Amino acid sequence: MRVDRSVISVDVAGTRRRLGRLQRYVERVLLKEDEFLCRHFESCRGSTKPDHQFREGTMSHVGRRFDLLRGGKPLRVMVVGQESGLPKDPASPWGRKVTIETRHEHILHTGLQRRYYTEPGIQGRNPHMRGTTSALRVVFGKGLGHDHEAEFIQPVNGRPFHLFEGFALVNRLLCSAGPVGSSNGKPTTTMFSRCADHFAATVSILEPTLVILQGRLVRKWAEDVLVPAQIFDDYLYEARFDGSRVMVCSFSHPSAHGSVRWGDKLDAPYLVDVVVPTIRKALQHS
Repeated sequence: MRVDRSVISVDVAGTRRRLGRLQRYVERVLLKEDEFLCRHFESCRGSTKPDHQFREGTMSHVGRRFDLLRGGKPLRVMVVGQESGLPKDPASPWGRKVTIETRHEHILHTGLQRRYYTEPGIQGRNPHMRGTTSALRVVFGKGLGHDHEAEFIQPVNGRPFHLFEGFALVNRLLCSAGPVGSSNGKPTTTMFSRCADHFAATVSILEPTLVILQGRLVRKWAEDVLVPAQIFDDYLYEARFDGSRVMVCSFSHPSAHGSVRWGDKLDAPYLVDVVVPTIRKALQHS
């Protein structure tokens, strides 16, 4: 009997257990209450330029419907960025020592209270989250679009949930550094090297089946954990991690400049010609 690959089911209890394991890891080695525990903190902060700001400890977002089955096969989607963007105001307390729960609230608020584009009385998402929305719509078979109603998934065994509850947003770096007054991160090699163990631990706990990398440097520094085992093309490879297959899509950042920008317009060539077919190809091989 042919299985309908579009059917989605959820394992809420499985996600709850997974979140518990991640929370225990975080509280043991990263962030407990308001204390940042990372043993690499001082060396990472000391590696940055004296006039750069440093913001420590933004944890991962994990949707409460992260553990999914698509057509009877596990689907756990992890989007990987470089770091959480710096606030332009260096005095801003936002984004420092951000817990898993707070990060989840931030991302879900963006999904529920904002729209793909600005609408009367409703704020729009930034290019990063617009691009992430488009990628997730393709993953869940919704196709490209800006209609908010289509951002909700109806599983066969539960109530509808927003796309942002069905994925994890994990940054390769848990800390950010960069020029004061700029939101652009300028991380150091030390930061990338030291944070590799936390990234590996997160991947081990989340056990993604589909990873979407956002940014050239993200791919460079993710490959030390998600080592290519089979390369399909410039944008897709298969990795083996803890004995499991992981399909890895590697794209530019949605807010990149020029021809590789794909977080602004739904007809952006990079989105239509690279992102969409690559994700579909990854799903076919998963």
